[in-house]
Amino acid sequence: MPSLTARLLSHPQTPDAYKRATQSPFLQLAGQGRLPPTTLSQWLAQDRLYAQAYARFIGGLLSRVRLPVRSDRPIRETLEWRVVQVLKSSLDGILVELAFFEDTAAKYGLDLAAVVPAEKVVGSSGGGGGSGKEFGPNPTTAAYVDLFDSFGAGGNANKSVFEGLVLLWATEKVYHEAWTYARDQGQASQTKAEDDLDGGALRKEFIPNWTSAEFGAFVDEIEACLDQYAETHSGADVDETALRVWKEVLQLEQGFWPQV
Repeated sequence: MPSLTARLLSHPQTPDAYKRATQSPFLQLAGQGRLPPTTLSQWLAQDRLYAQAYARFIGGLLSRVRLPVRSDRPIRETLEWRVVQVLKSSLDGILVELAFFEDTAAKYGLDLAAVVPAEKVVGSSGGGGGSGKEFGPNPTTAAYVDLFDSFGAGGNANKSVFEGLVLLWATEKVYHEAWTYARDQGQASQTKAEDDLDGGALRKEFIPNWTSAEFGAFVDEIEACLDQYAETHSGADVDETALRVWKEVLQLEQGFWPQV
């Protein structure tokens, strides 16, 4: 039987949503160096808010893992230990990412508090933070923040570690695939990164970071951990729960890329 993640990736209900989530016009322009710094700033400011909420999400998910008190093997060989290690890597990585955002933004003159015009926000009716007048999360970012915070101390106590692992894998998988698509668009371009509209911020800094072998290996480890967890905690609702989270992430990711 295929693994859980293989079943999700090949599910007949999601191929169109997956393509829209990972192959947007924004990503195409990003890979070709044709995003103006204003547009990049607006998106990056939202991604930074997402990353800050992600850090809280990982902390909340860690608090739900229970390492075994007794085990017939060393604790570092247990699945729970593997989950904690994955979450530790996630937290370490997002802290590095937040510092990377600030350093790169300063280097290229990008604004991490840029406001997105309401007409460029998918799902916006003209109001809400981050679109129009005041800086804050736009509707899609706010939905992500709420989803991440539902795993926190003041969130939904019924949210399971399994559900959180699906969410973690789905977000990282789609992010990696999306920027891999952007990178591939740039490889066909004849222009140099120094001539890009953003001065090379994306093609010299961000895209190499988000398509690196290290990031790919990190996503692969989350996937392997989730698949092992699903095998160990098999039940009638495993696929149903996973598919629900997968669909939600794909829907949010489609709205996360600005209209260009």
